[in-house]
Amino acid sequence: MNDPDMSPTSSRKPKLVGLLAAIFFFALGFFMLWQRYQILLETRDREMTGIINVVEKNIDQSLKYSYSAALSLALQIDRDGKIKDFERIASELVDENPNIDAVQMVPAGVISQVYPYEENKDVIGYNILKDPTRNQEAYIAIDSRKMFFAGPLELRQGGLAIVGRLPVFIENEFWGFSAVLIKFKNLIDQSGVEQLATDKYRFQFSKIDPVGGKEEFFLGDSKNLDKSYSEEILMPDGDWRIYIIPTEPHQPLNAVIPVAFLILLMSAALGWIIYNTMKQPAILAAKVRKQAGELAKSELQFRAIFNQAAIGMARVDSNSGLILETNKKFQQLLGYSNSELVYMEHTNISYSEDKDENIQLMNKLRNTEIREYNLKKRLVRKDGEIIWIKLNVSALWSEGEKATSHIALVEDISARVKAQKERAENERRFRSLVENSSEVILIIDSNGFTRYSSPSLERITGYKELLVAENEIFSLIHPADSSILIEKFKECRDNPGVAFPGIKMRLQTKCVKYIWVEATITNLTLDKSIGGYVVNFRDITGKQEAELNLVRSYDFVMEQNKRLLNFAYIVSHNLRSHSSNLESILELYGIEECEKERKNYISLLHNVSRNLDESLHDLNEVVSINNNLDINVETLQVSDYLEKTLEVLQLQIKRKNVRIKSQVPQDMKIIFNASYLESILLNFLTNAIRYSHPDRDPEISVKGYMQNSSWVLEISDNGIGIDLKKHGDKVFGLYKTFTDRKDSRGVGLFITKNQINAMGGKVAVESEPGIGSTFKVLFK
Repeated sequence: MNDPDMSPTSSRKPKLVGLLAAIFFFALGFFMLWQRYQILLETRDREMTGIINVVEKNIDQSLKYSYSAALSLALQIDRDGKIKDFERIASELVDENPNIDAVQMVPAGVISQVYPYEENKDVIGYNILKDPTRNQEAYIAIDSRKMFFAGPLELRQGGLAIVGRLPVFIENEFWGFSAVLIKFKNLIDQSGVEQLATDKYRFQFSKIDPVGGKEEFFLGDSKNLDKSYSEEILMPDGDWRIYIIPTEPHQPLNAVIPVAFLILLMSAALGWIIYNTMKQPAILAAKVRKQAGELAKSELQFRAIFNQAAIGMARVDSNSGLILETNKKFQQLLGYSNSELVYMEHTNISYSEDKDENIQLMNKLRNTEIREYNLKKRLVRKDGEIIWIKLNVSALWSEGEKATSHIALVEDISARVKAQKERAENERRFRSLVENSSEVILIIDSNGFTRYSSPSLERITGYKELLVAENEIFSLIHPADSSILIEKFKECRDNPGVAFPGIKMRLQTKCVKYIWVEATITNLTLDKSIGGYVVNFRDITGKQEAELNLVRSYDFVMEQNKRLLNFAYIVSHNLRSHSSNLESILELYGIEECEKERKNYISLLHNVSRNLDESLHDLNEVVSINNNLDINVETLQVSDYLEKTLEVLQLQIKRKNVRIKSQVPQDMKIIFNASYLESILLNFLTNAIRYSHPDRDPEISVKGYMQNSSWVLEISDNGIGIDLKKHGDKVFGLYKTFTDRKDSRGVGLFITKNQINAMGGKVAVESEPGIGSTFKVLFK
């Protein structure tokens, strides 16, 4: 018989609520599972990025050593295109550098010299520019005027290798290459691939064939290079790619599939539980309204529901705590039969640490202080396994009556608790990775306030947080770099979700020291879970300083070459003049018959010889200054050396009635070579006295003062002066004179300037004809 009180509407409502609850828990579970899946993917991608960055740094370092070796070889080529001392230089480069296996000199594209010779002699005479399979990468180096690494190539002498070719130009004309060979296995060993490739990843090395245009692979299997499961780097110096590929690309997905099925089952179970739970009040209300004659039938129906409920149920004596009856689900949860559970104290199945809270609540229920309670606790199964449950207890006596018994609803939530623990553990692991990373991670909201900063920020910069608001962060950026950061922030603001990497700038740390950092900015203000700009940056000071040092070394070598070339022109001009004079005098001497004239020619030869000796002495002194790489320096007090110089010139000062005004402070101390300082002071003061104005007594002023944290020595006179409009670019030239005096040789100022430059200083002159001159020496 159908219950007239159970209308279709009341029957559909629990089903609808149960279905909606199942859908809600299913959606919630899959949302958390999706977050877990994304964390697994991000963790793997971050690990791959970190590993491949290490490989990139190792290869980049190896190529820099190769570039230094090729540059050292190129510097052995003189202006006539001849190679000096190849065997000695090559043996030092190869034997002392494990990154290099061989070196070559390739004039006009033809390999003429190799080291080691025996292993590579088969390649002598090979013209790389005429080989269509090899010459394209050689022409790339020529066109770019930069070193380019070709290969990996099968060598004519055998083996697979990388060839780095540095184009050499003499007077802007292509001479050839200085080249280094790195065996492919050696390059791979230096990159650290063998050590970094674990069971989780494998590596691949490839390049685009310049002839066929097809990508070639050199480390075995080239499958599964899908960008969604791999990371790659592009090496611009050689058009190479290095890939890192997971051996199990679907591992993150495989890890969450079992949990997905579990969520599906739990959602269905929860929906079913809620559906049945909501049915109970309606059923119980219908039972109460039944006639007394149907009480037995209602009891029977209640028993059926009690025994077949989807959650565990037990009736417990509220006074003694003994279990009176249980349903099948309760028995299944604990592994006991009904007979074993009946008249067992409920504390016997409770976990020891959870008993006290349950007993306290039971006492309140027994004393009618409360009529129901719920809590999460642990129960001990018959086999000793501990399970987590959600316990709901409700009194079965009417209000105002004494306590009799209560019903306990038990829901197994072990899987849920386990999932929560795993999620918490994963979150702790992820946080640990972030907090111990060498890369700084910042999340900055649209108002410029830091919402999150990783602990590495304080380790690297000393600041606990950086404030973008009110442009505070820009005060920490080097003035030359701040405009770059401002432009990147503007671009990032207008392009949400787009990462702007490779931002190099100098950041001032808390200890007032600039470090080089490389940053990436991503606008994630539209992402509710982030809600700001994500800034990642890492310290690249070491790498940047190494690059700057390499550039400085190159500039220094080029400057030295220019000086040597200029010096060679001077030597050639002066010696040619003397040799022409000697040749002319000897020719006249040979055809002259008059003995008196012949003696006169002999006298002229003595004069030319003396002038030649003076020129050679001057040139030798210039050479010694420019080639002295180990100049002894010490801390010198300038005022002491000025007094010594004035004592040496005392007779000249008295003879010309010179007035000396010294304003050199006692604390003016410089790190300089003592002999050079004596020479500089002597040259400037001697010139000031020698070229004094004939119509007035000489006055010489010597000052010392600080300018931009460096000492400046200023020597002024009221002499005849120099016409800088006419001779400004020749003042410090060798053998450049500006007066008619016969004792002017044009050597002193040239040597003085070279001595100052050799110590890292600078010299400048201000002068007007008839008024005087001022020389300023800026010490390093």
